[in-house]
Amino acid sequence: MDKFESTIITQKESDIEQIVVFTIDGQLYALPLMTVLRVIHIVEIMKLPKAPEIIKGIINVAGQIIPVVDVRKRFGVVTREIDPNDQLVIADTGKRKLALWVDTVNGINSMTQQQNFETKEIMPFAQFIKGVAKIENDMILIYDLEQFLSLTEEMVLEQALLTKNK
Repeated sequence: MDKFESTIITQKESDIEQIVVFTIDGQLYALPLMTVLRVIHIVEIMKLPKAPEIIKGIINVAGQIIPVVDVRKRFGVVTREIDPNDQLVIADTGKRKLALWVDTVNGINSMTQQQNFETKEIMPFAQFIKGVAKIENDMILIYDLEQFLSLTEEMVLEQALLTKNK
């Protein structure tokens, strides 16, 4: 009996996904926790010549150069100057590490499959959004990190980074 109960608990836990919730211009967004490496306060961002328009620049984190993405530009939100209270969410896309410039990181939330709605059903135009979660009274757009940079942007960024390292 105990073995059966243990299996049920494990199955229910696997239906729960943890997400890191952050804010950009008052809108809640999230990334799956497993893609987030760390969150840091904003630091000086160095310009990266010839980078795609959505790349704000680069930062050095523990000796590693990481491109900083201006998420506002990607989502068509009005850009603004960096505020000392802003944060960077450092995440792994599977291809590279990126730092996402966000207003604030709200924390980690748990989300069940029933709270996550595929965007293709409700927002077919939202190519960078993986899903929409309804947690309590909040609607949270779950960001698709793998789709964020187009193939062209990825190649231009790679070339800009190679040029920078010469």
